[in-house]
Amino acid sequence: MLSPQILTKGSDSAALEAERVVITTTERRTEIPLAVIQDVRRDTETSLKLVLTDGAAHWITGGNPTATTLFQTALTAALPEERDPAGSSLVTLTAETGAVRWWSVLGWSLGFVGAYTAYVWWTTSAHGGEMGFIAFFAGFGTLFGLGGVFATASNLRDRWLLARRGVTVRATADVYANGKRSSYYKFTDTQGNELSQFASNNSTPHILVVYDAQWPGRHIQRKWLPFVIVQYFFGALTALGLLALSLWGVLAPYL
Repeated sequence: MLSPQILTKGSDSAALEAERVVITTTERRTEIPLAVIQDVRRDTETSLKLVLTDGAAHWITGGNPTATTLFQTALTAALPEERDPAGSSLVTLTAETGAVRWWSVLGWSLGFVGAYTAYVWWTTSAHGGEMGFIAFFAGFGTLFGLGGVFATASNLRDRWLLARRGVTVRATADVYANGKRSSYYKFTDTQGNELSQFASNNSTPHILVVYDAQWPGRHIQRKWLPFVIVQYFFGALTALGLLALSLWGVLAPYL
């Protein structure tokens, strides 16, 4: 069975599902039944125009001409022989709440770059080029150090929760159609949901996975306890060391 095709550009996407096309943007979700699509026309090299049975139109934008062509072919082939004249009355529009707007991301990114540039420039002007050079790399080191500390803390929290209410199951290595082993192991929880655990360093056909009975999306590979202790000890030590060294580089010019 072929996976559903999804045409994407930026944060916008169009998914071809069994009986409908779902167009998602940062502002709304549009569900169009295939039965009300009269024609799929090529608008530009990377965009399609969906003409409904009542004459209304919806546009889909793709990232490249190849993907757009394949999506047009698949969508045209999926259209039923008998169309529904109801057209737009069967189209469902839903406002997307909580979506991150691209201009918000751009604004925060430009603000960060501006503040970072001003910090490095000020440090260089006030304390010389050497300190400015240190400050430039120390800022990035601080971000990576904070990320490492939070990641370690998050993983330790997950392991603590799983130690309290985790369910252990056997996961089987996923194999591609050509026979090549994947880096993921599949398992099924008590509700029948199939999940995958990433375990790239394993060559065995099976591994043990512990998942959260209350939230199956939280799961880890079960490992030998001394190995886990050493792994997180050195991971936390590295993250904290990088954070401390980077903070010194950030604050040194002003101490």
